[in-house]
Amino acid sequence: MVWEMRAFLYCRVAHQDTFALEHQRFLLDLYAKRAGYTIIGAADENGSGLRLDRPALQKVTEAVAAGKVDVVLVHNLTRIGREWGMAQSYIDLLNRHKVKLLCIRDRLLFDENGATPILTIKKAECPL
Repeated sequence: MVWEMRAFLYCRVAHQDTFALEHQRFLLDLYAKRAGYTIIGAADENGSGLRLDRPALQKVTEAVAAGKVDVVLVHNLTRIGREWGMAQSYIDLLNRHKVKLLCIRDRLLFDENGATPILTIKKAECPL
């Protein structure tokens, strides 16, 4: 039996910038498709990265808690949070649910083993 990775895409910009959101979504969608992931959801938002209680991030969290997600894809780690402690607390939440965080621009995969540099995931070059 082949295990398909279920991916949730999350995009965030601090200020109203439709082009930047669309560009992030395009890159994440391209990466997920090239990797053979099944995209089960996506959430975009404008807002500060100084707090975790953001509506679109809550949508991701709900899907994670419901067991629908194997990997959350973001453009880079700062899309989760601008402060390392905040980002780490979200990574910990994902780890408790056995969900990975893949930052395609940073080329980092966060899972229960910590951060791992990536070059490719299942033949999917980071589209940068």
